[in-house]
Amino acid sequence: MSKENSQRDYWSSNLDVKNLGGGDSLRRFNLEEELDFYFSPEQLFALKKLWGEEGLRGKRILEIGGGMGVFALFLATQEADVYVADIAPARIYFLNRQAQARGLASRIHAVCAAAEALPFADDFFDAVYTKSVLIHTELEKAAQEAARVLKKGGRGIFVEPMAQSPLVNIYRRTLAPKEWRAFANYFDRQRLGVLMRAFGGGRIRYFYLFAFMAFFWQFGWRNRALFKFFANALNDVDEFLFRLLPPLKRLAWFAVVSVKK
Repeated sequence: MSKENSQRDYWSSNLDVKNLGGGDSLRRFNLEEELDFYFSPEQLFALKKLWGEEGLRGKRILEIGGGMGVFALFLATQEADVYVADIAPARIYFLNRQAQARGLASRIHAVCAAAEALPFADDFFDAVYTKSVLIHTELEKAAQEAARVLKKGGRGIFVEPMAQSPLVNIYRRTLAPKEWRAFANYFDRQRLGVLMRAFGGGRIRYFYLFAFMAFFWQFGWRNRALFKFFANALNDVDEFLFRLLPPLKRLAWFAVVSVKK
């Protein structure tokens, strides 16, 4: 079985909004609750970069690897024209069901496709976005495809996990699903360079040194209020440390790469 087929089967059988192999989320999916968790500090930064002060209304946005559709559904509520490409048919089906139930079907266009072979015309999108998806791809091909479908002047926002966070790596080696080790190729400086070269450059913002610990309140014992409090408080600490000692950025959990074509 090819790596792509293995991933397709895994993600289709893993209908868990936390992506931890928790099974079927069809009956437990609560968009409002999930958005509280989704808009953590790096995501708020990514959203601001995605379309700044102009807003999302009427913009044609591609999300590569839409997962269970939390962000796509949010974008649709902001009156964006949302396209989603995901390799897992079951997740596409779940997203379409959610869109129909919320009266958003006309704004969401979901297709089963790999990041390395997007079924869209050149210069088609105002913005392209990923969250923890490019780590599962042949990066150079996926980056070239994202650049191909993005309009001149369009924006790309890529939120991807890094390889060298000590706290996160303990988690990856112990509690994280073992399948991640086969599928994930985490980012480092070289891979960040590959991504940015596809667009002729870009900017990087790093997140999560100690603030990683706040995610216990999302993935361990779910508590929205405590998650928000600790994520924001510890993110302030991390930002101070990154300014004080810039080499610490290489130990960050996430990088947000912002590009413009």
